[in-house]
Amino acid sequence: MKFKRNIFTSLLIKHWIVFLLIIFMSLPAGACTIPIEVLGSHFVEELSPEQALVIVDSLPTCDGYVSHLYMKLQGAVVEGLRIDEIAIEARDVYFNPPVEWKEKLRPKEVSTVLFEARLLEEDVNNALKKYELKDKRWSNFKFDLRNGKVVAIAVYEQPLLLFKLNILAKLIGELEVVGGNKIYLKNCKLYADGFRLPEHATQELIEKVQPLLDFDKFIFPVQLDSVSNDDKSILIFTKDKPEPFESSFTWTYSSFSENAVSQSAHSCREPIHPES
Repeated sequence: MKFKRNIFTSLLIKHWIVFLLIIFMSLPAGACTIPIEVLGSHFVEELSPEQALVIVDSLPTCDGYVSHLYMKLQGAVVEGLRIDEIAIEARDVYFNPPVEWKEKLRPKEVSTVLFEARLLEEDVNNALKKYELKDKRWSNFKFDLRNGKVVAIAVYEQPLLLFKLNILAKLIGELEVVGGNKIYLKNCKLYADGFRLPEHATQELIEKVQPLLDFDKFIFPVQLDSVSNDDKSILIFTKDKPEPFESSFTWTYSSFSENAVSQSAHSCREPIHPES
């Protein structure tokens, strides 16, 4: 009986050794991980959001690989423009090596990127206050959203022989996606003091401001599908919308508090702002 038990124990040990070897051999060579707060802090450094939520299904590897990522940013800044809300979901992301993240965090390769963003009329107007055309005769820019239409108003100073004439210019158009990562104006009409100007004059002005938004240098490569607007905001989407997912690896940040924190899986579906 003792002899049989020893044979059984020996066989059990051998099976466990084989099992552990299989598990070990399936692991990537030199596998190690990067804390989620390291990845999250570099997103914050890159985009300067007021609040952020980062979810990954597993910790980033030391060579910069993340298999599934979701990120939601409130008040991020892209090319000097505050974007009220950005959500991103990405799969099979190969970032540049983590040792390079202090200089710039960029995905070298990614299989899927889902994206949506909301821009507020107020933020666009705040950005326009800092914006200057090469032609200094333009001033007092204002951007007005009107349910599927955008209206840009500005004052144009026309020098005359003895005095200067200020002309109120109004541009009415619609938004469209061009090239998968840019937002352009289309179907535009240009008015000067209430009179519509010829098509060539309209196109000449439009070419100076196109594109209105350019995501070509955004941290993730995006393939935009649609853009729309109501009277308060502009909404930009890829074909499919990003969705958060349950994970024990979550990280949140707020510029209004001293510390960023890691959270457990139960809270990963909570919005950044209760009202958003």
